Amino acid sequence: MMMTVLLALAALCLVFAGFGFFGLPYLIAGRHVLDQLRLRLTDKAVLTGLVTAAISLVWVLQASPALISHGTGVQVVADQMTGSSWQV
Repeated sequence: MMMTVLLALAALCLVFAGFGFFGLPYLIAGRHVLDQLRLRLTDKAVLTGLVTAAISLVWVLQASPALISHGTGVQVVADQMTGSSWQV
């Protein structure tokens, strides 16, 4: 339950950051704001960070149920990925 709330809050913050940085200037100044995106390195860096955060958020949604399984034998995904044979 708590993980769902935190992921929803992260998605909301990501959408707000994207709107604040790209959507609001587009609403105020119009289309030419996005036309100049190719020329500004800092805007491209922010856009790359936002896209990376969105991809990471989707990845966490897929990976979080598999990180630790419930039950008597706790299995860690990193254990399977690396081929190590340790147990918690």
